[in-house]
Amino acid sequence: MTHGKTTRAIHGMREDHNRPVTYPVYQTAAFWVESSDGFAHVNDYNAEEYFYSRYDNPTLRNVSQKLAGLEQAEECLLFASGMTAITTVMMACLRAGDTVATSSALYGGTLAFFRDWAPRYGINVCWLDEDQLYQVDQVVPTAKVVYFETPVNPRCDVLSIRRVVAAARKINALVIKDNTFASPINQMPLALGVDISIHSATKYLGGHSDVTAGAVMGSRERLAPIFSARKVFGGIPSPHDAFLLDRSLKTLEIRMAQHNGSALALAQALEAHPKVKQVLYPGLESFPGHAIAREQMTGFGGMLCIEVASLEAAKAVCDHLQIALNVAHLGGPETMVSIPVLTSHSMLTPEQLQQARIAPGMVRISVGLENTEDLIADFQQALTYA
Repeated sequence: MTHGKTTRAIHGMREDHNRPVTYPVYQTAAFWVESSDGFAHVNDYNAEEYFYSRYDNPTLRNVSQKLAGLEQAEECLLFASGMTAITTVMMACLRAGDTVATSSALYGGTLAFFRDWAPRYGINVCWLDEDQLYQVDQVVPTAKVVYFETPVNPRCDVLSIRRVVAAARKINALVIKDNTFASPINQMPLALGVDISIHSATKYLGGHSDVTAGAVMGSRERLAPIFSARKVFGGIPSPHDAFLLDRSLKTLEIRMAQHNGSALALAQALEAHPKVKQVLYPGLESFPGHAIAREQMTGFGGMLCIEVASLEAAKAVCDHLQIALNVAHLGGPETMVSIPVLTSHSMLTPEQLQQARIAPGMVRISVGLENTEDLIADFQQALTYA
């Protein structure tokens, strides 16, 4: 029997000895073996035995199996943060001399890795716009990896996953996508041909602003070298962090429904405000990528971006909000705002900001779980200061 997403997220592995309803935290650094022969499997990927919590841990595996099921993947690996997940995947899939074709519009931390760190290890980075990604086989025929986001941080731009995958397949490039903004509830990239899906689990998967983690989903074959890299680099979350993720996944689908609904209502209200130059939200019919979003997303997410007249106007709005918090974070129950040029994308040069179409007056909004009418009223009063 195929169960729904919430059912799968609630019922994971079961501890049969004491039969707890909530899967326990295995707060241990290591596990003993019954005989020395047990160590023969210490390096096996997804071995039934546990040896060391830097390799794997039952509390982590419970969450990994749930996430794999939510995104229709064979396997999932957990990491200490979203950036640890991204960098470990890249270092496992690329070596000196390889070329990665990546979108020029990405989360700032990812941009910084590709710009400042990947070249140090001899990795060639080719920056592409949306149209070039759709023709990556012609623009960068030597690409070993194609990396992108959709919806894109912070503008929420939407790229056609099918078109990127189709172009990458022509050159046998590995397709890796950040699915953080959508969550597995709103978008299923692996079902659309993506090879590896990455999440900052700190955001919607954690969902309560109290845990930092990352997740990588894909086939067993794709994730085997990433598992080996994680053991060496050590970027694995603690059992307690995994326990918090387990707690959060049980309400993921109902939380995302509220995020989706409130974000659309707020976007519609702000679109009519005279001091808002533009509202970028995939669920709006006026949004340039709305048709693509409708094709590949089942919900449009809790993220939106607005643009006001200037950086000073953006500061005034953020500083006068009474409910929404001015914080460089997203995906929690609290509505949060940030100005990308001052936070998530502050490390970009003016030229890179222009290339990513990030204006000084843009405000990124992570719509939380508060009453929708309260949020609309809060933004309307704050916009009087813009």
